[in-house]
Amino acid sequence: MASEVLKLTAQIVISHASMSELTPDQLVGEIKEVYNLLASLEGDMILPEVPEPLIGKEEVRKPPIPLKDIVKEKYVVCLECGKKMRTLKAHIRRTHNLMPREYFNRYGLDPKKFPLVCKEYSEQRRKLAIEKGLGAQRGKRKTKTA
Repeated sequence: MASEVLKLTAQIVISHASMSELTPDQLVGEIKEVYNLLASLEGDMILPEVPEPLIGKEEVRKPPIPLKDIVKEKYVVCLECGKKMRTLKAHIRRTHNLMPREYFNRYGLDPKKFPLVCKEYSEQRRKLAIEKGLGAQRGKRKTKTA
């Protein structure tokens, strides 16, 4: 019966993880929660609560460059390696194995003040969205006639 609970737990967690970004700690926590819930419904054993490790709960680092120099017109600076790029999201995930939330927390940055894209790229995307009519209010949208 425990193996059936384990299979169900795996299916549920895989389904949820495929739709949302989870850190390794969040994934482990979710596995425990789902397993414990299903086991308690089934009357099986429950996994003991293990205190969360201090991994991931590091102190806020000081950015190696002044904050005013992080986001520029044509590039954004990665605080981990110092590379200048147009967008950082994929870079920090691939190269540094960090989720955007972890990156912002590591340096104590506000995502609204320090975006992961440069100003020029952001403006290009904004203009493209306007041209395509994205974000227009319902009453102002062009309607197709048959």
